[in-house]
Amino acid sequence: MPLFPRTLAPRRQIGLLTALTGAVLVALFVLPNALARSYVNVGNVGEVVRRGFVVYWRSGSQNPPGELEDAITFWFRFHLVKAGVAALLLAVVVALGVVLWRRSRQRADGRTGSRLALGLSQTPVALIGLFALVVLLANLQGAAAPFASLFPMLTTGGGGTELGTTLTQVQDQLVAYPGGAHAPALTRMVDDLTTYHVVFAALTGVLALALAGTSVVVWRRLRTASDARSRRTIKVTGTASALLAALVLVVVLANISTATHSPEALAALFAGGW
Repeated sequence: MPLFPRTLAPRRQIGLLTALTGAVLVALFVLPNALARSYVNVGNVGEVVRRGFVVYWRSGSQNPPGELEDAITFWFRFHLVKAGVAALLLAVVVALGVVLWRRSRQRADGRTGSRLALGLSQTPVALIGLFALVVLLANLQGAAAPFASLFPMLTTGGGGTELGTTLTQVQDQLVAYPGGAHAPALTRMVDDLTTYHVVFAALTGVLALALAGTSVVVWRRLRTASDARSRRTIKVTGTASALLAALVLVVVLANISTATHSPEALAALFAGGW
């Protein structure tokens, strides 16, 4: 089903989709915190996490208690809402890109200025689409492992002597992990970090396959292209898709490697790196 009636002029479609893109962009930065917040929100989540982590580490349980559990729940909802809005933004931007592409095809034999304006308008649309895709993947990852995505907050913003002592104990126990005595909380932390990277490896793996498939399909059309402009477009699109697939594959492999070395990755995080 088309997004707009066929009788709606292309210029009206472009205008409405552009306005909708702007509205969804604003929603991306406003709605997640507004819909997910409780007493925990983006303004105080770091403080709550740092305070709650000290209690969690000393609790002797794998299940985060009290404030930390509240922070994890908020962070899960936050990422879930943001992923939903990002998916909507991506859909709107794709629709806008299709309308602009069709418009440029209709004006292929028109004035040079008109073609150039349409061509230039497709560049920011592509950049916003890429932004929406990255935000979508990152927030699906965060929703799948919200505790792990909170780990960087433990090393920023202070937290006092108690937190510093706790993080030192985490680092000491990670040296011999999984051997040696360690707090139950550490097992949960390592497992969550593994999930965090496995999920992103799976998501980006699907994206890499999609890009590689797109490249293959596009290159096959080269044999049937009837004019130089179409052949040039096919070559650029096919090459760009293949290069992006290779780049995304590197991200997949990096996340698989990190997932298989989660204790080392966690130690690097608390030592000041990732």
